[in-house]
Amino acid sequence: MTETQSPRPTTDGILAECPRFRVLVVGRSGVGKSSLINHTFGIDLATVAHGRRGKCNIEDEIISEHNAYFVLHDSMGFEPGNTKEFETAKEFFRSRGKRVPLKDRVHAIWLCIKVPHAGSRVFETGDEEFLKLAATAKVPVVVVFTQFDILYSGIEMVLTDEEMKLPADQLRRLCSERAENEFEKICLPSLQNIDPAPRHARTSGLGANSNPDRRALADLIRTTLNLLGDTGDFVGKILSSGQNREAIWITSAIAQRGSAQANIDGSIKIGMKRYWRGIASSTKFPGFKLEKCLNTIHFDIVTPWNFNDPNKLLGSKQFLEKMQTITQAVVPSEGEVKAWFGTVKNIFGTAGAVSAATHPIVFPIVAGVGLSGLFIQWLSTVYKRTPEALRLFMGYIVDLTLLLDQLFVIVLALDPPNLLTQTEIDAALDKYVSGAVNAVHAEIREYCNDATFARICRSNRAEEKITELIDTHRVRWEETKT
Repeated sequence: MTETQSPRPTTDGILAECPRFRVLVVGRSGVGKSSLINHTFGIDLATVAHGRRGKCNIEDEIISEHNAYFVLHDSMGFEPGNTKEFETAKEFFRSRGKRVPLKDRVHAIWLCIKVPHAGSRVFETGDEEFLKLAATAKVPVVVVFTQFDILYSGIEMVLTDEEMKLPADQLRRLCSERAENEFEKICLPSLQNIDPAPRHARTSGLGANSNPDRRALADLIRTTLNLLGDTGDFVGKILSSGQNREAIWITSAIAQRGSAQANIDGSIKIGMKRYWRGIASSTKFPGFKLEKCLNTIHFDIVTPWNFNDPNKLLGSKQFLEKMQTITQAVVPSEGEVKAWFGTVKNIFGTAGAVSAATHPIVFPIVAGVGLSGLFIQWLSTVYKRTPEALRLFMGYIVDLTLLLDQLFVIVLALDPPNLLTQTEIDAALDKYVSGAVNAVHAEIREYCNDATFARICRSNRAEEKITELIDTHRVRWEETKT
């Protein structure tokens, strides 16, 4: 083993097996497929050569330079009695079925149906026939009801004069409840007649001049991931092994750009496969330098977030050093802070001893504080199982994950393809350093000290604390914002 070697990233093996999430999107013109794809996967179909509107060829692979982990197959839908279209679909399913390598299979289908008016037919005969065909081919399907906002607008138009006097928040809640009830009454019985256990989602505000319902998109992503991760019924029979299921699930979580929770879940699944589980007594790091271990962890955490980062800013030396600058503060024990960082007063702006409990240590990035010399020297040493090493890995995993969570929310506000620049990264750094970092570091110090280190190693459950910290301090925009 040489000084330049690093542990192999876990994502390398996963993406070698399943490098892209392959989805077939079916729906007639005007149903909102392009906007759905753009906002869910953070691309711009109008800039993709194969994405030109016109007659779709189900065999065409639509790939965008803005998202390396996603490939789209597009179909305009199927007319009843059109034997040629259905034979083409059958052949497509055969050529993309379980007999071909995992990377070439269709992993999921989204059948897009516009939410109908009351009394209108929900599914055309061709839709019903296609769903039966997909079931026969054993391809997972999510029925996506689009343009729910039009149904909501219809509810608004028939409000009484008395209801219009309600406060704005109560009025929105009333309309939402009525629209949801109408949706369930109109759409779900027809779907359940075709499939007694249907997977479905709905979307709103995906028009050219509309603000998308982010929570609805996140729900679609969650529904799809739940379907792909289902080991107990239909999907368990489709895929040949648990390993295949996991590879598809992780790649699909990486490909999407509409749910921070999916990114976090993907990071956790990847981390648990190798680094997080048993991190206090890891057998993966001995023989490697700490800096190399940290760089590998960095890669495995950044990859699942799949930001549109053409300039590789999140893998740059500058960003790595900023993350290390944040995390270095949690590494030394409370009594060793001065030895590691010199004059505490000059760095932290406080006199005397610094208590992690009463004055959590944090480096003001905006003030230009960098890496301490002793920390740099320590990173160049070979991994040893110590409280300092455990605090380093725990701190770095949590710090980077929570910072990327902040960055996700900032980038989400941009129009597809959600291009990442240094401006967004700096804003996320400022938010995290001025926000959760103090509490995170204080909890890690309290959890992992000399008195508890041996017990942590024996229990081998430090990853549970990592997951708990991430869950406690993440932004949670999906639960509160539409």
